[in-house]
Amino acid sequence: MRTLVLPLIVTAALLGVGCGDSAAADSTVVRSDSSGVRIVTSSGPDTVLPWRLAPIDVFRDSLGEPWLFTGLSPQHVLTDRAGRTYVLEREPAIRRFGRDGVYERSIGRKGGAPGEMQSAFSLVQQGDSLAVLDFMRGAIVRWGPELEPISDLPLRGGLERVSQIAFRSGGLWIQRFAFDSTGSRTLLFGDTAAAEPLLSQEDESFRGGRMLQCGDRMRVQQPVFFSPAMRWISNGPRMLANLGPSYDLHLYEGNRLLARVRRAIPERAPTIDDLRRLYPDGMQMQGPGITCTVPLEDLMEGAQMAPVMPQVHGLTLLSDGTIWVQRSLRGEKPPALDVFGSDGAYVGTLRGYYLPVGLLPTGELLLPADDEDSGGMVITRMRVTR
Repeated sequence: MRTLVLPLIVTAALLGVGCGDSAAADSTVVRSDSSGVRIVTSSGPDTVLPWRLAPIDVFRDSLGEPWLFTGLSPQHVLTDRAGRTYVLEREPAIRRFGRDGVYERSIGRKGGAPGEMQSAFSLVQQGDSLAVLDFMRGAIVRWGPELEPISDLPLRGGLERVSQIAFRSGGLWIQRFAFDSTGSRTLLFGDTAAAEPLLSQEDESFRGGRMLQCGDRMRVQQPVFFSPAMRWISNGPRMLANLGPSYDLHLYEGNRLLARVRRAIPERAPTIDDLRRLYPDGMQMQGPGITCTVPLEDLMEGAQMAPVMPQVHGLTLLSDGTIWVQRSLRGEKPPALDVFGSDGAYVGTLRGYYLPVGLLPTGELLLPADDEDSGGMVITRMRVTR
């Protein structure tokens, strides 16, 4: 049996910080109200997250070996009320693990029938059912409460050009693209794309100049690197979104904006070193039946950069109301996570961990971790003391 080294216990100095949702003593929190919307702005330097994280175990297969994943993100993992965890893998297939982290069963497989997938993007819950967004099949693929395949939802009408979805009780959120003579935008809607969007982000990433060769059969336009992007995540009735490049989080309950959560951090311009950190092995692209990589050297030649580096690179909204923000680039080590309490106040910064992918009913935090032996990743169950 292979040996897996779990992360060390993380114990942060209190630094004058109380437990729970209170903010660090040397961080200034300003609360205001704007037309019924709470505005919570935290300033001051980073402080160490004052929580104690202790590893319990990693997710394992039925033989007790660590289950190795090729990649993990909050969009690919969800937990149910019974404490079971579902993980969307690239095969594509969905793996279910019990509340003890032991593998139980697989759901779905590659194919074109109900309950089968080609290129699944995100894993969501629709009531007691599971669903994935599958662009190649042009449908939302679904499974019922007993995990039996049920009819697909075609991406037509109000779901045309959808790029991300999330269901909630009595409604859903829809992200889609819009194109006109001036360019393209990312739009986020509540319930129906016929209404006014909740949020809109202009897409400036493909206003670059030259074309890049990607493999033998594909050419792509060189992007404007680090252009602002819309990021959002949901949990139950709430949804959290960020419009880059500023550190300004929008917290919704259904279609109603509850709060704006902000952190005052100095802006900076992106650099070629940032590009190296983001694409150390080149930029992978996908087209119909094609996957190719643009080498880093080609990306760097004549690279165009956005004037300001985005300050938010990932989000997690947990069921206890805590907000986790990835402030570091994908692949940058050690990662930096800012944590906010359910009141929107900055609690502290955790370094060396990736964004949590779930919170069990027991209060155990699910944190991805690198497995150095295999190059894959594991999910670690962590006990949190606040």
